[in-house]
Amino acid sequence: MLFLSLSIWACNNKPEVKEAERNAEAREDSAKYAEAVRLQSLISFAVEADVETDNVLADSLDDSADDPAIWYNTAKPELSLILGTNKKAGLYAFDLSGKTKNFIPAGKINNVDLRDGFNFKGKEYVLVAGSNRSLNAISLFLIDKDSAMLTDTIANIPSGVSEVYGICLYKNAKTKAFYVFVNGKEGDFEQWEINAENTKGLNFKMVRKFGVSSQPEALAADDATNTLYLGVEESGIFKMNALPDADTTMTRLAQSDTSSNKNIAYDIEGISVFEYNNQKYLMASIQGNFSYAIYKLGNEDSYLGSFKIVNGSFDGVEETDGLDVLSVGNLPNFPGGIAVFQDGFNHDGKQLKSQNFKYLSLDKLKDLLK
Repeated sequence: MLFLSLSIWACNNKPEVKEAERNAEAREDSAKYAEAVRLQSLISFAVEADVETDNVLADSLDDSADDPAIWYNTAKPELSLILGTNKKAGLYAFDLSGKTKNFIPAGKINNVDLRDGFNFKGKEYVLVAGSNRSLNAISLFLIDKDSAMLTDTIANIPSGVSEVYGICLYKNAKTKAFYVFVNGKEGDFEQWEINAENTKGLNFKMVRKFGVSSQPEALAADDATNTLYLGVEESGIFKMNALPDADTTMTRLAQSDTSSNKNIAYDIEGISVFEYNNQKYLMASIQGNFSYAIYKLGNEDSYLGSFKIVNGSFDGVEETDGLDVLSVGNLPNFPGGIAVFQDGFNHDGKQLKSQNFKYLSLDKLKDLLK
C-alpha cells in the first residue's frame, strides 16, 4: 500500500518513533494522497461500484484488506464466492451480495489466488493459496465445492523469499499440473509445484527461482498460454514464460511505465488476466492516481485506457492494492462478469470505516474493452 493513512499519526504509536518523525510522515502521506486525487481527476472514464462487502475486522485506520480472488461455482453460480485477505488476521469468503460466509484466522495473509479442479484425497476441490507473512510461508486452503465453504489451512509451505508478498496459482492447461508463484519484497521469486498423489496428502517441491531489480507484488498467470504477468511497483508490468523449465527472460508490456504512459502513476499493485467477448485483457490497479489500466493481450499487447471508480450508491474506490476479474455469462446480477477491488479508504459518508472490497459489473467497462 502506497499511503499508510490520511491520519497516520493516529496509527503509529510505537514509543521508538519520535513525534517529529510521525508528523513528517503524516505530512508526506497527506501530500501524496492529495496528489493522487489530483491525478485521478485527469482520468475521464468513471464508473460506480455495484456492491460492497462487509468491512474486514480491523481498526478504521489500519491498512488491513488487500487482495481478492473470485471462485465461480459452475454448479450453482449464485453460490460463487469472493475471497478477500485481511493481512493482519486471515482470509475471508464473501458471497455475491458482499456478506461474510466464513473467515479463517490463518495469520497475516497478504495476497490470495485460486484454481479449480484440484484432486485431494479422492475428491475434487478448489485449491487456494495465500502468502502468509506471519509464517513467511505459502498457506494452502481448499474450497469445498459441495458446501461452497472455505476450509481451514491444509498446509504451509516454508518460503525462502525475503518477505512473502505477492502470490498466484498457475494450472498448466495441458498437463493439469498445479504451480504457485510467490515473491518477496526484495524482488526474489519462487515457483513451487503442488500435487496430491495417491490420495495420501500434499506434495510440493520448488522448481524455479528468479528475481527482479525492485519491489514486486502483483502476479497473475494465463493458464492457456503458460504466461506469467508480474507487476514491479516502480518499473511496469512484465510477462514471462510460466513453464518451470523455461528461461526467465521478461518483456515489459507496452505503455505500462510512467515514461511511456501519463496515466501510470506508481505504484502498480494488483493485476488480473481475464477474457471478455473472446478477447484476452489485463487489468492493473495504479495506486499513484487511484485508477485502473486496461491492456489488450495478444500478438501485440496494447494499452486501451484507464478508468476510476467514483461515489454512487457506495463510496468510490481509492488506493487499491489487489483486484480480480472474472468474465462469465450467467453470474447473478453480473451478466457480463465481475471485477472486485480492495478499497483502501472505505467511507460511510464522511466517516472512515475499516477497509473492504467493492464489486463492479464488467459490462460497465465494455466501452474500454474493445
